[in-house]
Amino acid sequence: MRRWGLAALPAAALAAAVALAGCGGKQSAEPKLAVTASQEDGALVVRISTENWQPGKDGHVHIYLNDGPEAMIYGYTYRVPGIEPGRYKIHVELANPRHEHIGVSETIYFDVQP
Repeated sequence: MRRWGLAALPAAALAAAVALAGCGGKQSAEPKLAVTASQEDGALVVRISTENWQPGKDGHVHIYLNDGPEAMIYGYTYRVPGIEPGRYKIHVELANPRHEHIGVSETIYFDVQP
């Protein structure tokens, strides 16, 4: 019986890696996003929920109010205290760590009451 010893380990590891890489072939499920808004104690509160994507781990969230400057969050809640009454367009996009949008977004409208 022939002994291969340690010299065969790198080749075996490479073969195993190639075999495992060939088995995948399928991307993980696409990220999903849902956005809700509410008015609480004089503040506009935007809440997001995601599937197959996690802020802080997979990237972050860009939030735009009335097409204005973006806010960037690494969580699921964005609070705007002391907001004026009126109708607000809330646009939310998921972004990767390089600030590139990943093609998942949602726009909602919310009326802040006096």
